Amino acid sequence: MTQTERTEWTGRVLRLRIEGPAQGGEFVARHEGRVVFCRGGITGELVEVVVDDDPGRAFCRGTVIGVLESSGDRIEPLCPAAAAGAGCCDWSHIDPVAARGFSGRILAEQASRIGRIHSTADRVPVGVPAGDDASTGWRTVARWVTGADGVPGVRRSRSRDVVTVPCVQADPRIAEAVLAAGVGPHREVLGVLGDDGEVHVAHRRVTDPVTRGRDRRSRQGAATRARARSSRAGAWELVSGPSTVTRRVGEHTWRLPVDAFWQAHRSAATHYADLVRQAVSGAPGLPAEPVVWDLYGGAGLFSAAVLDVSPRARVTLVESSRASSGAAGTALDTGPGIVTVCARVEAFLARTDGDPGRPGTPDLVILDPPRGGAGIDVMADLSGRTRSRIIHIGCDPASLARDVGVLVAAGWTLVDLRGVAAFPATHHVEGLAVLDPPRMS
Repeated sequence: MTQTERTEWTGRVLRLRIEGPAQGGEFVARHEGRVVFCRGGITGELVEVVVDDDPGRAFCRGTVIGVLESSGDRIEPLCPAAAAGAGCCDWSHIDPVAARGFSGRILAEQASRIGRIHSTADRVPVGVPAGDDASTGWRTVARWVTGADGVPGVRRSRSRDVVTVPCVQADPRIAEAVLAAGVGPHREVLGVLGDDGEVHVAHRRVTDPVTRGRDRRSRQGAATRARARSSRAGAWELVSGPSTVTRRVGEHTWRLPVDAFWQAHRSAATHYADLVRQAVSGAPGLPAEPVVWDLYGGAGLFSAAVLDVSPRARVTLVESSRASSGAAGTALDTGPGIVTVCARVEAFLARTDGDPGRPGTPDLVILDPPRGGAGIDVMADLSGRTRSRIIHIGCDPASLARDVGVLVAAGWTLVDLRGVAAFPATHHVEGLAVLDPPRMS
């Protein structure tokens, strides 16, 4: 097939042999020289796939409708909603141990292909958060939408339609409270379970549908469009539970607004805090009073972890959400040891001096950016001014690989790369990378 040819396979049923997992959760197969991204398959299976999205280029997308030769990793789907076509637990048909193996392969492939990092094995180790291997009921922050009938559900895969068959991700206490709330039709519903056992339910109107493209510009604008939709939707209306959510990790307690960001998995916050403590403790040449930047710092989970192992650290937490940065300032009231800055990371870096001899230049940087990552410019800036170590927590393998690749290309050493299965029964995997500057390698 030449580049000028266009094809239209929509609706066509293909018999395919699945080759392996791809970034984004689908599995790859090939037919007549084209790549077919298959939803619902597993490596090695012979399947029948109906093509439901054909952009007319070198690839198309389809859904498995029949399994002719099944993988030993296939199980009965854990999630009834996903089995009914919802876009929630897209890997609930895969054995959890095998799923973590596939996630590790994707992390390694993205590191090599996008980050040009060839020092990793062909599979990055992926663990469960803090030893918590539950595949259902793990989510303490969940969202639903209601259709015309007012019944809460989740979106159908690649559709605005609502599937009202229950998803298994949310803690049952949240799901029960959301059903009992009866918020009415065409609402977005937020359910949160605090660490004190309180359940909080809020709702707001559903925003207008937004057409999502697949080109590079569309992907880069995803976060901007999400913020715009959130702004149009307006404030949340609380219908049950207190107005603030209690979160606890170790000796630290946070009181957060209901809609403030927090790790969705019940054990993820503790897990990441432990990993950050370990990485800070092992940082080479770290002074007794290190200057630490916690970028995209949210409510200060990682700032607290730094102070646990380095009480004399001078921490600057940078977060663009006023609600989250305000909560951090309250939870981490440690006097001059921590400063919170409500700003975008790019703006913060632009107004700080990049001179390595300046006292404010960081010894150590922790960053936990949104799905789009920190970006090349931010990583290049940090590579030139950080003295001891950079710890990067990424929620998308491709973005993490790009960000880390900037540092590796600048001579930094990748000390550790690991994955965390913080979203069981889905393809989503988070990664943690630890890097040391050239002079420390």
